[in-house]
Amino acid sequence: MAEDRDRFPVVVHILLVRADGALALLKRANTGFMDGYYALPGGHQEQGESVTQAAHRELAEELDVQAVTLTPYSVMPYRSGRHQGVNFLFRCSDWVGEPVINEPEHFAELVWVAPEALPRPTADWIPKALALASENGWYQEMEWD
Repeated sequence: MAEDRDRFPVVVHILLVRADGALALLKRANTGFMDGYYALPGGHQEQGESVTQAAHRELAEELDVQAVTLTPYSVMPYRSGRHQGVNFLFRCSDWVGEPVINEPEHFAELVWVAPEALPRPTADWIPKALALASENGWYQEMEWD
């Protein structure tokens, strides 16, 4: 008899970085989760795809670009109330296409910002991920109410 197991989402996020160091952020809208916040492009891994394949797909779906190279950046498991999962972050500075909002039903704005000048409100784990990488770290567990 198969044992019932809890299932938690695997979420991919991509730091799309221009040559000048600016980072692409999308302002979430009409999603029911963190609407009004700036976040990285990304989303849930789907059945049958690798984490890297999910990152490639999410970039194409949300920004209409194809990553040439995705570099693992950090892993950040999270737990918050009823939400629990694992965030995988990738860095991409080499892509094909011009980033545009490809899902206007989910995003109100695309901005390019310096990592040290993130707009408000930005998902609070993004500065944590940037700080972690600046300290040569790659893993941090997150928990909040």
